[in-house]
Amino acid sequence: MTTIPTPADYEQFEQHEQEPTFRQMLRPFWFVGALMMMLDGLTTYIALTVHADKGAREGNPLAAWAIEHIGVAGMCTVKVLIGVAVMWRLAAAADRGHRIPWLNRTIFLRERPMWKVRRNAAWTLAFSLVLMGIVVGNNIRAIVTLWNA
Repeated sequence: MTTIPTPADYEQFEQHEQEPTFRQMLRPFWFVGALMMMLDGLTTYIALTVHADKGAREGNPLAAWAIEHIGVAGMCTVKVLIGVAVMWRLAAAADRGHRIPWLNRTIFLRERPMWKVRRNAAWTLAFSLVLMGIVVGNNIRAIVTLWNA
């Protein structure tokens, strides 16, 4: 025997559909983080190729080593891929915690509650977005400064 849904059932369903899930709230942060990483790679590539004759150089020693071995385009590609993967991992950890149980422990190997793991990952994701915004802004400032020089 099936029951016929009442108007109250429909209202409850509609209200549930309107509330965003935690994953839906994190999706824009991951998207903006991935966009920031792509902008960082693009602005780094423009600065190091177009303005190389004006003295543009990479300040990160690891990135300078990568430029010597795989070139500017290769370094920027690897930088973007690693950055997008890290942003995705932070968003996934903020959504559901780590799948590997020992990653959910503190520095003293005590069990950490899952809500703290998720909260810390969300704050790290937010901080990395701010940091990448500063990096992209600095790259754009360098490009504009070198353009006018």
